[in-house]
Amino acid sequence: MAAPFLVLTDFTPAADHALRYAAALAASVYTSLIVLHIRRETLLDPDAFNGSIRHLSEGEVAASLQERTQPLGVPVTVESAVEGVEAAVADAVRRHSPSLVVLGKPDTETTPDELVSSTSLKLLRATRTPLLVVPVGTQAAVPPLAVTVAADNSSISLKTQSEGIREILAHVKPRLTVVHVAEPENSDACTAALDAVQASGLVTGIQTRIHTHGVRHRRIPEGILQAATETHADLLVLVARRRSFLGQLFNRSVTSQVILHGHLPMLLLPALD
Repeated sequence: MAAPFLVLTDFTPAADHALRYAAALAASVYTSLIVLHIRRETLLDPDAFNGSIRHLSEGEVAASLQERTQPLGVPVTVESAVEGVEAAVADAVRRHSPSLVVLGKPDTETTPDELVSSTSLKLLRATRTPLLVVPVGTQAAVPPLAVTVAADNSSISLKTQSEGIREILAHVKPRLTVVHVAEPENSDACTAALDAVQASGLVTGIQTRIHTHGVRHRRIPEGILQAATETHADLLVLVARRRSFLGQLFNRSVTSQVILHGHLPMLLLPALD
């Protein structure tokens, strides 16, 4: 059985959708959920920009948690945090050692990128644990039937916290595709990208053929999203390198741009490099 999933909730539609997705995925791999309530103003919430967030009492929080978790059909532990998102999630990860952290993403297409809180940056930096970002309204199959892994030609050294993802993939047995995005004038061959993914250990022990798909595009984030569409992905896996989530210009990184504009579940794997 996989380690539990840590699911963040602030009772918004995006968080509710992510919770239902996480429960369906947890049921498919026979694991449980740790549902952690976080104050809305600490997450990626459009209402944080207009001051319309209503603060809930402890009783209202408890009732809302019960209402959402009771029908899920998997074992659930509920917790509520009073500190900020980074400290609360880091503490929960330290105590529960989850295989992944699950976060809902509202529709941010009409919000300028520079105004969007980089919650995923904060969580990766605080926990170095795989992060599953579930956009609100996504209709992707769960468990995923097709998983697309975006890779460049560089070697991939994953944190030990990513070992649980291999177990999940081995259990779900999706169609796996490694995609590589190249400049239009360059080769879009995927040999080096495939070698990097296999050498990382992510797909070790998975008894299925790994497909490849090359795309030529001037903008790598758009090329990755195009590849996800062309491969009919239900889940997009991104390797988040240290330079992506430790830098001050996170909203300009490839990973962040894919997250901001992606419409299917996206799994971020923190790398050592």
